[in-house]
Amino acid sequence: MSSFKKRKRRILPKYAYLPIIIALLWNELVYHVTKLINADFHHHDFTSSIDKLIPYTSPFIVIYILAYVLWGVGFVIFARENRRLCNEMFAAEIIAEAVCALFFIFLPTSMVRADISTGGFFNWLTGLMYTVDKPNNLFPSIHCMESWLCFRGAFKCKKIHFVYSVAWFVTATLICMSTVFVKQHVFVDIFAGIIVAEIGLYISRWFNAGVLFDIARSKLIKLRKYVRTKRD
Repeated sequence: MSSFKKRKRRILPKYAYLPIIIALLWNELVYHVTKLINADFHHHDFTSSIDKLIPYTSPFIVIYILAYVLWGVGFVIFARENRRLCNEMFAAEIIAEAVCALFFIFLPTSMVRADISTGGFFNWLTGLMYTVDKPNNLFPSIHCMESWLCFRGAFKCKKIHFVYSVAWFVTATLICMSTVFVKQHVFVDIFAGIIVAEIGLYISRWFNAGVLFDIARSKLIKLRKYVRTKRD
């Protein structure tokens, strides 16, 4: 076995590949396809008096963008814990995003974002994010949902130090804060994202939805063996 394969196996066990691939594809489908569906729908603005009290704070854009990297770390950690937890958490991820998709289609939202006409690196970075990520599909916040799932997954892990779990709670809190401080979300989006994450976890655990990954993996192995037999 090559050193590259050994390193890859140390990072991720084989059983984690399928759930991760499906979750990534589903994420892209939910976020982008729903935008095509709801493009001409009326979009609601849930901006409240609380949001008007929260100042635009440009340095939080670093946390907002860094969240994408932190999620990757969080997913790898609970994927490495064991097959059961890996399946449970990624099933929760997919279920939670399915709930988000329903909101994006039937209750599409938008908002007025901050005026960042002044200069500075953080404003430039925020402007770049504004250009790439339009202000829709806000409720529930996928940023908050993903961060909360990583936090909940961290507390389910037994192979890591408790400090890591606490660190993820702090990290999730900062990421949730960043969504409103850079005016990419409104206050209610945070709690909606957390609630949807908990719904995903509950359904995944109650119905043992993660077993579907094992079934799909078994079917793929059988299919691969069948193809090899026919080819030989």
